[in-house]
This record gives sequence, structure tokens and C-alpha cells, in this order.
Amino acid sequence: MMDQKGTETNILVAGHRGNPAHYPENTMASFRDAMEAGIDMIELDVQMSQDGELVIMHDLTVDRTTDGSGAIRDMTLSQIRSLDAGCRRGEEFRGEKVPLLEEFLDLGKGYPDMLYDFEIKEYPVPGNESRAYETADRTIGLIERYGLADRCVLNAFSAKLLWYIHDKYEGRYRLHGYYPKALLGETDGRDPYDILYCLCVCEDFTPENFRKLKDRGIATWVGARFDNEQMLELARQCGATLVTCNNPREVMSILRKMGLHA
Repeated sequence: MMDQKGTETNILVAGHRGNPAHYPENTMASFRDAMEAGIDMIELDVQMSQDGELVIMHDLTVDRTTDGSGAIRDMTLSQIRSLDAGCRRGEEFRGEKVPLLEEFLDLGKGYPDMLYDFEIKEYPVPGNESRAYETADRTIGLIERYGLADRCVLNAFSAKLLWYIHDKYEGRYRLHGYYPKALLGETDGRDPYDILYCLCVCEDFTPENFRKLKDRGIATWVGARFDNEQMLELARQCGATLVTCNNPREVMSILRKMGLHA
């Protein structure tokens, strides 16, 4: 198994919602292309339908990426699956469906070395605690059923949810957070950086800042703005070890030319 953190001389590439530069984000077509490209990791977003099914979508509503309208939490799986998740990207993608998490995991069986970054989009804000925790628990249940615990990180913009996972599952899961810490919301007096395996640095791109985070034992990753040679050179200078990007084929090619991807 490859080092899931990556290294400063072998920067890993994660497809942010698959390969959305060329395919509708968070669809099977997008995931399939990214996997076939031979990238290292797939990042995807998990939510729960009204009737308790896990689906893959970034936004809390279906409006931006489908031909429908409404909040995922208020829609049944049947309603969600009736939507066209490809129509906004042109005729060639019409008919793409919002994937089930299990459907995606079945695809992953053909890629035994693929790594995964599961972002849980339900947060335990007041009134939504039980739904957020149930979404996390059901996601972890599927991860365990498919034997992926050692090939994934669990990701959330919520310190409270990350602590819930850490405590309930006794530290068995690698957790992904964000910098600056304010992006993680309420901390309930506990420092989420104490339990993070990795984080995405979203500002202050300096070698000194990255080193301070690494000194805490946290892998420093960067996000979608690192999508060209100039930005990838900055990632190298800072000491990033993974890039989550919208154009993973192109980023992987650039990193290889720089001698930074195996």
C-alpha cells in the first residue's frame, strides 16, 4: 500500500469529485475517467436522502448540478435518481444519475490500489446532530463492508463531527480537516488538530506554515486552485504531499514532468 499521505518528492493526486474539468462532477462518468487515468485518490461528497440512502453530491440542494430543485434531505432516493445529473454539462452527458455511494464502491472493486477521501456533508449543528451522526455511521458501515478502512480518510468541515468519529471508532479512522482552524466551526474546547491525519491548507501558503503543521504530525495537502505548473511549483516549495484537483489528468502529467509523481 502506498503512503496515503504522499511525500514531498512523490506528491499524490486526488480527483476532486472525480474529473470535473471534463465530466459532470460526482457522477459515475467522472469517477470512472479519473480512476482509469491512474490517479491516486478519489475525493467525493456523501449525503443522506430523506429515506436514509447515501448518495453522492456536493451541494445540499440538487439545483446546481441537476435538472431538479430542492434539498437532498427532503427528497427520497427515487426522486433523486429520477434527476439528470449530466444535463448541465451538455448533450453528451444527458442521462447521468446521482450515484449511490454503494454504486461508486462497486466501481472501486476494479481498482484495488485506489485511495478514497469521503467528505461527509451533514454537520451536527443544532437540530441536525442525529442526522449528521447517522450519515457518518452509515458511511463508515459501507466502508467497513467493502474493506476500505485502510485506504480512506474521512473528511468534514466540522470539528464536532470529526471528534465524534474519533471517539466512537476509537481513533481507527484517518481524519481530514482544514486550515485555518476556523473552517472547522465550533470546537467544543478541544483542538481538532490533535486528531487529524491530514488537512487541506486553504491559505497562508508558506514553507514555514506548512512546517508548523507537519511538526504536529499532520500531512499538508492542497486544493483545487493548485491546477497549473506555477501553482504546483508553489506546492513543491511549501512541501505539500497531495493535491486535490478538478483536472487530475493534467495535474498528474505536470507533476511527472517535474519529477514529483511516480
